[in-house]
Amino acid sequence: MLDLITAILLLLIVAIGLGEIFNRFSLPEVVGAIIAGIILGPAVTGIISPSSELSTLSTLALFFIILQIGVESSADIFTKNVKYVTIFALTSFIVPLAVMSLGSVFIFGIPYLEAVSTSLSVSVPSISIASVLLVRSGLIKMDDGLRLLGGIAMSDTIAFIVLVSFHRALLSIAIDTASLAAFVVCLYFLDMLLKSKSEILIRRLDVFTRREKEGVIFAVVILMGLAASVLFEYIGITFVLGAFFSGLIIHQNTIGEHAFGILRRTFQRINSSFFIPLFFSISGLEISVVPISYFPYIIFLIAATTSIGGLAAYVFSKRYIKKIPPAVSLGLFGGRGAVGIIIASLALSRGFIDNTDYSIAIFSTVIMAIAFTFVFQYFLKKGPLTST
Repeated sequence: MLDLITAILLLLIVAIGLGEIFNRFSLPEVVGAIIAGIILGPAVTGIISPSSELSTLSTLALFFIILQIGVESSADIFTKNVKYVTIFALTSFIVPLAVMSLGSVFIFGIPYLEAVSTSLSVSVPSISIASVLLVRSGLIKMDDGLRLLGGIAMSDTIAFIVLVSFHRALLSIAIDTASLAAFVVCLYFLDMLLKSKSEILIRRLDVFTRREKEGVIFAVVILMGLAASVLFEYIGITFVLGAFFSGLIIHQNTIGEHAFGILRRTFQRINSSFFIPLFFSISGLEISVVPISYFPYIIFLIAATTSIGGLAAYVFSKRYIKKIPPAVSLGLFGGRGAVGIIIASLALSRGFIDNTDYSIAIFSTVIMAIAFTFVFQYFLKKGPLTST
């Protein structure tokens, strides 16, 4: 067995290399990182095996990735489009998730815990993939682009809540929901307070930047994320939500454009060069060969989420999104990636699913990530954006 440092070195070399190849074809880099883990892992060469040390590093990487997603998202995408993001999440995510879970149980005989966990991993859209596509296409500057991103972010948030709640007793779910609601309310008022004191806060932060002590700002954000994560773990909810929500209140309206730019670039550099390829390549190590007998189940999962969720996303876009063609919105919604893989990894670590279920979820996610990225790019080039 390789020592930890050598294993990390090999994972990063192959993951970053394949990620760059995928990026050249405008495909998600995380898919390349997953394939790197599959190649180096027990499923193919067996050069690197999953270990407790790699699992610990994966958890650390996940914290930084989720914190960055929260920082990149901003609470405004929820508060400014409450009606639209709620409708989008319910129709395009919750409904297909319910159909997939019920079909898994009653058609394929999958146990309830595995059925919901696997369906959740496959059906949830990915804010990381959506953000990249929106930024590269310039749609992020449009209100409609932010509206779609908000719907996907809401779906991701609901997915994490479902993951930590659906297997528990009703009383525990009620307590979790109440605790989460209280935390969100406190976070909302904290966000309002920071906005009201933004001028003072920005002046204070400018002092640190002029003294070239930007690391202090970065450290404070990390400490906030860790504190929220610890709180969420303490009340029985995954730390992922704590990191995500704490990141939401960090935006340029509260800390200033200059400090926010420094913070965002720091996260992007650390995550893109180390934590993202490391996390997803480690995720690939856990994948095993899926028996042919499971292929009908994989087809069902992909067909259900693309047909039901895709149709709902198309109809939603046709009604509420005026400047982006519905087919482009469909391609954006269908992109699977980081969030689904994260949920599958958490479900595996908690014993909700086994390696076969995990492999099914990742395999389905990779197929949809590649397919719908092409759909997005094709219809974006084919159909010009409207101005009405």
